Amino acid sequence: MENNIFTKAPHNPPHLFLPNTLYMLTASTYQHQYIMQAPDRKQQWIEAFLKSAEIYNWKIIAWVVLSTHYHAIVQSPENAKTLSKFIGSYHKYTARLWNQEDKQSSRKVWWNYWDTCLLSEYEYYNRLRYVFWNPVKHGLVNNPEDYLFSSYKDFLMEWQVDFNFTNLDEVNDVPEF
Repeated sequence: MENNIFTKAPHNPPHLFLPNTLYMLTASTYQHQYIMQAPDRKQQWIEAFLKSAEIYNWKIIAWVVLSTHYHAIVQSPENAKTLSKFIGSYHKYTARLWNQEDKQSSRKVWWNYWDTCLLSEYEYYNRLRYVFWNPVKHGLVNNPEDYLFSSYKDFLMEWQVDFNFTNLDEVNDVPEF
């Protein structure tokens, strides 16, 4: 338990940092601005997210990016306290890039982030369903495999199985964007 770290901060929820543990991440753009509406912006987010994961040794399990927010499931490295550096890395990079492109030097792009440890197989599958079905929930597509900015198809190919998400409960504790 020496690598397990529980931290509290004023005006923020407590964080539990566990090595080699699954986390669900969620973040939105500031004031839900449609900064990532263009396909190239979503692709830039994906590339920055994957590169930051590589730099900080976070394993990517699943992700989806929409016009105002994203969700991801990741696995922590031995040093799980790098979570804020990992997220800060791609948030800072994309904010600078998009502000430069839009000639908006002082615009705030990202609004905080939310994370939670997934400590059971049941939580994992429910959150996985939430990530992959988010574009359907928001009315963007009828099936998760039709959404271009998600790791759903890659996930199914890697695991070579077809998950049946219909028997899982609705997830109600993820911040809604």
